[in-house]
Amino acid sequence: MNITNEIKIPSADAKRVSRWADLPDVSAPALFRVTDPDQEPREIVVAKHQRQVLEGLMHGPIYAASYCRVSDQVSMLRHDHGVNIRCDMFSDDRETGRSRYGVYFLESRVERIDGEGK
Repeated sequence: MNITNEIKIPSADAKRVSRWADLPDVSAPALFRVTDPDQEPREIVVAKHQRQVLEGLMHGPIYAASYCRVSDQVSMLRHDHGVNIRCDMFSDDRETGRSRYGVYFLESRVERIDGEGK
């Protein structure tokens, strides 16, 4: 799962996601190119919540202690589509009271290749 050592405070650019509306307002299937070192670029199609999470990660790190279940979508992006997403663990989320939580970082290079529709 690419978990690093536990760190105290997430970076200032990490976005807390409390609801799906906190992520990009996109849901239609879209085509993306995913590139990783030492691998051939590949094309993937994602839609609905997976697309929201992927496009959110393309803007910066995200984390959620909410009903959004961002971790489920990250897992599907990793396993179904081979997108490299790192999770750094943090402790003591003062806003939610959680003792531990993960912040997700997009490691793969991802770009939209099919226009701009929703």
